[in-house]
Amino acid sequence: MKRFLIVLTFLTAFATTAQAQFLNFGVRAGVGLATHVDDLANNSPILAANVGGFVTYGFTQSASLLADVFRLQTGVNFIRRGCNFKEVLEMTMSIREGSYDAWYVQIPLLASFRYELPIREPGHFGLLSVGPALSVGMFGTVKDRKFTRGLPQGDWNYRISESAFNIMNRFDADLLLGVGYEYQDLSVMLQLDYGFLAVTSTPDALEALSGTDKNATVPMGNNVALLLTVGYQIPFR
Repeated sequence: MKRFLIVLTFLTAFATTAQAQFLNFGVRAGVGLATHVDDLANNSPILAANVGGFVTYGFTQSASLLADVFRLQTGVNFIRRGCNFKEVLEMTMSIREGSYDAWYVQIPLLASFRYELPIREPGHFGLLSVGPALSVGMFGTVKDRKFTRGLPQGDWNYRISESAFNIMNRFDADLLLGVGYEYQDLSVMLQLDYGFLAVTSTPDALEALSGTDKNATVPMGNNVALLLTVGYQIPFR
């Protein structure tokens, strides 16, 4: 963590002392898998989606050795996150299952490194990007069904929330890490998106039983997604 903060401080200092030049803007879309990482629950992935636009700034007028490879990129993404879940309630011999399906607006700030690949034909670049993002929940649904084996089941067993964010936290702070390839105005990225804030929480049964704190809660899960995205940049030449 210390090394990451040192690198981030260095990049921020570089960006603020150098004069940024607008390079291009573009669009990007992708799909992948999303889930909630939770040690206490049995979760499985749903289809993740990203679509949005980006703006890229360079520092080609800087005297730094990083000027030719370092860029800043920001923009706005519309993203889908969530998971399927299932658990067996041993005390009642029943099963609880359902899904989280949530859509966010995400604003990233990425440090991007662009290296020309050592091949005969010029114009092929490897990409590495890393940086934070803020995600704000817009809408979604949570489906939750509990039933006992051997008893009739039906859609009426589902409790559907019109807004997922009546149950889930609306805000998330993400770390984005991606590697990719660029040729001319097209790029392909494999990106990992990890959310640091708990998606939701549940009452702490042990604290409630002990009487220590009846309002205590336990964080439940973090947003994680792995996506393959395709981007097209519109340069001003």
